[in-house]
Amino acid sequence: MKGTIKVLKEGFGFIQSDETENDVFFHMNNLEWVKFEELNPWDEVNFEIGEWKNWRQQWLNVSLV
Repeated sequence: MKGTIKVLKEGFGFIQSDETENDVFFHMNNLEWVKFEELNPWDEVNFEIGEWKNWRQQWLNVSLV
């Protein structure tokens, strides 16, 4: 899937999928081929959907397009 980084905080952020209207959490541990410090709001990324604590969704295997 593809999406756009909407918000970056200390070690985590939120991505809006091109296919949904919801912003979903990602953690810096879920990044592939990119360091958290290299990301900026509005960067386009590829990702997969996974589950996190309490059955919440999160984006996994996040990488720059």
